Amino acid sequence: MGSTKFFEWFTVVKACATCKIFHAEAASLPTPPLPAFRIEEAPPFYHSGCDFTGPIRYKKDSGEVGKGYILLFTCAVTRAVHLELTTDLSTVEVLGALQKFINRFPSVRTITSDNGLSFQRASKELKLIYENVKNGEIKKQLSDLMISWKFIVPMAPNFGAFYERQVQTIKRPLRKILGSAVPHFRDLEIILSGIEVMVNSRPITTVASGADNIEALSPADLLFGYRGRTVIPEHSSKPREAADAGKIIFSKRWKYQQRILSSYWKRYHDEYLQCLKTAHKQTPVAARPLKVDDVCLLQGESYNRAFWPLCRVISFPENTPPEKARSCTIKTAKGQVLHRPIHKLYPLEA
Repeated sequence: MGSTKFFEWFTVVKACATCKIFHAEAASLPTPPLPAFRIEEAPPFYHSGCDFTGPIRYKKDSGEVGKGYILLFTCAVTRAVHLELTTDLSTVEVLGALQKFINRFPSVRTITSDNGLSFQRASKELKLIYENVKNGEIKKQLSDLMISWKFIVPMAPNFGAFYERQVQTIKRPLRKILGSAVPHFRDLEIILSGIEVMVNSRPITTVASGADNIEALSPADLLFGYRGRTVIPEHSSKPREAADAGKIIFSKRWKYQQRILSSYWKRYHDEYLQCLKTAHKQTPVAARPLKVDDVCLLQGESYNRAFWPLCRVISFPENTPPEKARSCTIKTAKGQVLHRPIHKLYPLEA
């Protein structure tokens, strides 16, 4: 093909509306600075994130098998985690787990999560509690303790990366270790409490070369000033006034829990440290930023772009220039106004 024919072919392709749809590239997502709540000095879990992981099978007292879920809370500053086991994804379970979490860490003030229905309802329930308090003095005290629930942009789980990363860190090793095993609900709670200690003892900094700093800093150091323990000391006394059968049952269940925790620690240690060896680098992408009135394809569930809807960019977050925006408000051809992340939009060249 000669240069003249190639130029003619390129001109035709560039002007073709169908070709534009199938050749469009996703808008580049700028690398943002860490938000202020991630780096400011604050009490443990003052700024928290939460998400569900599961399901995990457990054995009921009746012998039936049920499905449980882990509600994970992550401190945005210290990277510490707190795990609560729930029987389902309902709002009642979320509020119950939240109450236990706040009882342990009363400094909680903000919670960030995805737009799950149970989280949205829990947020509304908290607002109703604060609004229905009539006593002036109590209402003033509650206003100082009010929890603000923040939701990330829909269809953008990467906006909650600080807690999503912890979900993957805990879920993958646990699923591999449990396999087809079905522990009792109580055993699973004990196992999760041990996993919580392990994860909070992980290194979050590099080891300094000086002789005075020989250990990497961990979330447990920031929470309590010391590393946690995951096993009962060997010199601890046995249960008193217990029948031989009771001792055997206690011994078997305790060994079962410790065996799972030991296996979890080995796999978690190997996989987590392996991830730390690779430095996370983001190469800046040279691309034209979106601007108001740009016509884009909105990425849908179908792999075929022919079924993706067209939309128009109508605004960006307040006080955020377009080249630094990570989300925007769009309007579809059907008149829907949606808030979506930048990387879900594929701008069509004019």
